[in-house]
Amino acid sequence: MSVHYPRTTAIAINLDVCNNVYTMQYYLGKRWRAILLITIMVVAAFAAGSGGVAAEQYNDFSKPELTPTIQQQNVVAAGEMKSFDLLIQNRHTGITSMDRQIGDIAQVVQTHRIQVGSATAVTASVDAGDTPLDIRTAQQSLGTIAAGDARKMGLTIEVDQHAQPGVYQLPVKITYGYINSINVDKNDYFINRNTQTVKKHITVRVEKSVRLGVRDVTGADLYKDADGTMTVRVQNTGSEIAQNAELSIVQSEYFNPKSNAVSVGELKPDETATAEFQVGVENVDAAGAYGVNFQLRYEDENGNPEQSLTRTGSVAVSNGPQYKLSTEARAMYVDSIGSVAVTVTNTGERTAPNARAKLSPIEPFALVSTSASLGTLNPGESATARFKLEVSDRAIPQEYPLTVRIIHDDTYGNDVTSDPLSVDVPVGPEKSFAVTNTAAVTAGQTETLRFTIKNTGEGEFRDAVVRVNANSPFETDDDTTYIGMLKPGETTTVSYTVSADGSAAAKTYSLDTSIKYDNAFGETVVSDIQSAPITITASDGGLPVSGIVIAGVVIPIALVAGVVYQTKPFSRLR
Repeated sequence: MSVHYPRTTAIAINLDVCNNVYTMQYYLGKRWRAILLITIMVVAAFAAGSGGVAAEQYNDFSKPELTPTIQQQNVVAAGEMKSFDLLIQNRHTGITSMDRQIGDIAQVVQTHRIQVGSATAVTASVDAGDTPLDIRTAQQSLGTIAAGDARKMGLTIEVDQHAQPGVYQLPVKITYGYINSINVDKNDYFINRNTQTVKKHITVRVEKSVRLGVRDVTGADLYKDADGTMTVRVQNTGSEIAQNAELSIVQSEYFNPKSNAVSVGELKPDETATAEFQVGVENVDAAGAYGVNFQLRYEDENGNPEQSLTRTGSVAVSNGPQYKLSTEARAMYVDSIGSVAVTVTNTGERTAPNARAKLSPIEPFALVSTSASLGTLNPGESATARFKLEVSDRAIPQEYPLTVRIIHDDTYGNDVTSDPLSVDVPVGPEKSFAVTNTAAVTAGQTETLRFTIKNTGEGEFRDAVVRVNANSPFETDDDTTYIGMLKPGETTTVSYTVSADGSAAAKTYSLDTSIKYDNAFGETVVSDIQSAPITITASDGGLPVSGIVIAGVVIPIALVAGVVYQTKPFSRLR
């Protein structure tokens, strides 16, 4: 391609490839290259001056020379996919020749930003040809590569799993542009550009190697959160013997190996081996097939430690025991201790050995007992666990959720805990009673008082005793009365001998009354205190209180005076 440029100063430059001169240039040292360049320039100037030629001559001794090389070790293994850095280098030296004034040439080169020996618009692509390799990288554009410079491109190669060891050549096609010549006369000049495609080669070596193949994976007792057994059969599908080989589970999201690096001994090409692992199942929410990764560590035929690529198998994970709960509450009242019976049914298809039910603390309950044994639950079987709970005095009568987890043993005796299960427990109002009548006693008297006790709550009082607390102005020698069973809504009458202080004012007082009873577990419980109203009335007849006081003072004085009078009978005769 030629581009025409008009100009006012006559300059002629011609770039032709001179193979012979280029060959000389390539083998001469830098100093001789410089001498040769100066000599050519002098000869060209002399020829122009003596012959009257109106054009300068500018010769490029070589075209760009692009060479591909792999930067890392060019070694791969059968079945492997590997990425490399492919370097495209321009080995052009930039040595040129011209026949007239270098200043005019420099002006042209500077105007058009010509880089001597540069390759422009470079593209490169690698072809696998008939090799057992697959090139995963498409053609890439590398832009301009100046003389002595280089550009990198990525190269990904996948090796066929049946590739035989050996050295393989891969063709690299490189297309680029460059300036071939510049022709200048008195009025204008031409720049000629060429495009060229070259084919070079790179080499890749496929080594003898061990290749791990996973043939099948089976599981026993593998289910959510349990430890089970995984058995895998592997094969050496490579071309090298694996000595002192160990198989491991690696980078597994769903299986945590509790035993790993299982020895499989020597594994020759095409031979198979079986390994067994204890694994814990993790991050699994449902039954299904889950992937597991394996890797073989071994010594090669030279005794060097090596490891295979990671290979993935698939194993089935089943469902564990499933549970359904029902509850029955007993004596669950506000501010009391009651019990809850939790019946657990195994609705799954797997037996739950040594099953236990465990409660989690939750308001308004305080756990008196937290766990209970259920025994072994086969599919479809049920068992009941009973728990004692204390209900807070801050609770209100309603249903509250209770959180239960079922724990059982897996094949290796480890605990497997179910997801939290929730059941509702009803809490009734606090046990209560009331004294429904008002008793009366006369001041200064001792009388038998009767009180009517009514069970106003929803729970029964069993083996109950009603107790009164007699404070001033009352006294009693019998402060308890046994009433036995008192069911909700029932009433009973209790009696006590009570003395009222004679100086007590006539009005209504109250006695503190409580009920001591046995709860559902035979434990003694005391109810809250209730008031038993009692009225003191004034006594009939006799002196009132003020008269009694006067009599108590006057009569003793009179008696003393009489005694004095009688002890001196003759004093009056004097």
